[in-house]
Amino acid sequence: MNTLFGLMLKDLYVFKSYKKNIIFSILVFIFLIGLASTLNNMVASGTILFLIFFGMNGISTFSYDEMSESEKYLLSLPVSRKDLVRSKYLFSLLNSLTSLIFGFLISILITVIITKNIPDLSDSIKISLIAFTSTSFLMCCDIPCIYKWGVEKGRMQAVIVPIIIFLFIGFLVFIPFIIFPEIFIKINLKMLYDNSLIICLILNILLYSISYIISYAIFKNKDL
Repeated sequence: MNTLFGLMLKDLYVFKSYKKNIIFSILVFIFLIGLASTLNNMVASGTILFLIFFGMNGISTFSYDEMSESEKYLLSLPVSRKDLVRSKYLFSLLNSLTSLIFGFLISILITVIITKNIPDLSDSIKISLIAFTSTSFLMCCDIPCIYKWGVEKGRMQAVIVPIIIFLFIGFLVFIPFIIFPEIFIKINLKMLYDNSLIICLILNILLYSISYIISYAIFKNKDL
C-alpha cells in the first residue's frame, strides 16, 4: 500500500508544474457556471464540464514518465510492474472522482448563491454519473493504448479504439432489434434511467477491471 501511495504521490507532484493553468481553468469554469446558473440542470452541466477538462488529467502523467524514463528507474527499486500499472489506474480513478465531486459541489454552491434556490439533485446525480462512466470508458481505452504504443501513437490509437468498440457494441445490440423488433418495445428506458446508479457502478467496475487486465498483460512483457 505504501508503494502505491508513493507512486500516486509522484504523479500528483507532476501537476505542480502547471498548477497555475489548473487554477486559472477552475476560475474560468466557476465564472461560466455562474453565468449559466439559471439554466435547467446547470449542476449536471457544470459537473460534466469539470469532468471533461479535469477528469482525464491523470493521463497526462504518462507523458512525463515517458520523457523522464522514470519507469526504468522505478523498476530498479523494490517496485513491480504490477505496482506501476495499479498506481496509474488508482491515480486516474481518484483524479476523475475528485473532478466529479468538486465539479458537483461547486456547481451546487454557485447555483444556490445566484438563484437563491436549492436545485433538485436527483436528475443531476444520475446525469453526472452517466457522464463519469462515459469518461471512464474513454480513459480505460486510452491507458492500454498508451502502454501498447507509447504516448504519441497511443493518443492516435485511443481515438480509433473507442470508436471501433462503440460501433462493434452498437452492431451487436442492433442485430437483435432487427431480428426481434418486439424487444425494443419491451425495453423500459425509464427503468434503466431510474437504475442508472447501479448500472453505472457495475459498468465502472467492469471497465476498470478489464482495462487493467489488458494494460498489465501488455506492460509485463514490454521492453523498457
